[in-house]
Amino acid sequence: NHELIHTVNDWHFAMLNDTDRNWFFWHALEAVVQDKVVLDIGSGSGLLSMMAARLGASKVTAIEGNTEMIRLAEKNLQRNKQEDKVRLIHNLSNRVKLKPEEKADVLVSETLGALMLGEGTLNYIVDARKRLLKPGATIIPAGGRQCAVLIESPEIATISSISGGWNGFDLSAIDTLQDTATLLLTKTWGFRFNSIESRRMCDPVSLFEVDFHQDTANSIQQQMRIPITITKRGQIHAVLAFWEVWSDRDKKHVMTTDPEKTHGQPWGFARDMQWGQGLQLCEDPDETTKAGIPKPTDVQAGETIYLVVRFNSDRSLPQFHLSRSAEEKPAEAADAAAASAAVEGHVDLGNGADWPPMPSS
Repeated sequence: NHELIHTVNDWHFAMLNDTDRNWFFWHALEAVVQDKVVLDIGSGSGLLSMMAARLGASKVTAIEGNTEMIRLAEKNLQRNKQEDKVRLIHNLSNRVKLKPEEKADVLVSETLGALMLGEGTLNYIVDARKRLLKPGATIIPAGGRQCAVLIESPEIATISSISGGWNGFDLSAIDTLQDTATLLLTKTWGFRFNSIESRRMCDPVSLFEVDFHQDTANSIQQQMRIPITITKRGQIHAVLAFWEVWSDRDKKHVMTTDPEKTHGQPWGFARDMQWGQGLQLCEDPDETTKAGIPKPTDVQAGETIYLVVRFNSDRSLPQFHLSRSAEEKPAEAADAAAASAAVEGHVDLGNGADWPPMPSS
């Protein structure tokens, strides 16, 4: 299966070799699964299900939508002598029905993307809460935070714009095609973010926090305007998006894709290559040239810049732009509908009845 081989080599090996990730789930499960019924959504290779079984769960049900992954999980269960302890279901979780006695005390789901909710995580968890879990069930991860920070990076500028042409040639016409509207993944850009020269021009800000035990997409504002205090003089080239999740409501164990936290860690390269971060170029809201060429945003320490964020309907994908005004300007209002339509078009997670195949953990 060429698609499966590509997927496994693209990020699955990296994911399973992220030892800090594995220990995060081990410790979270260890605290709650003894003699409990456990449900694993997006079970993939079966690792989290096997963890739960080894840690003493009374029953484990693993749901996986990918046919080939189910076959691989069956082999993993057999090789670990756990085929009698874990029940595999080949389906999407929103299509699965459980008998009352099969409903779970504990849900574990590693359906996180480079953006925390980018793989439809919240959709699956909300549906599971309604239909597949017992009242008061424990959910792992318990919650998380999507963060963003403004970045200066001359190296990013060298792969996203033409600066000064070459040998006297003016090549700036191509800069009119610079994409400052689309959030891409650092893996798509083709680099590990903490391997390039960059500076954070402000402290990271939280776009939202989510409690997986109770929140829905509507718990998160679809549009927001966040005031940010600039901490140093320079230029803003891009917005970097990363997340952190916690094992329980006390946040005893935390896992993050913050590139400053993954840098230098023995598991850090694997984490950056399986998830990485979101990255969107941005332009000065007041200084686009007459030729329509975007320019970086010049800033001074102590200045306030507003990060304007718009999400698609299920809050899985943000779109960013910068403003120097605390209030929405007429030009911004005129562009808002088009921007919202654009961000909605990047990811279509359906109407909640038929979401895309979940990632395999």
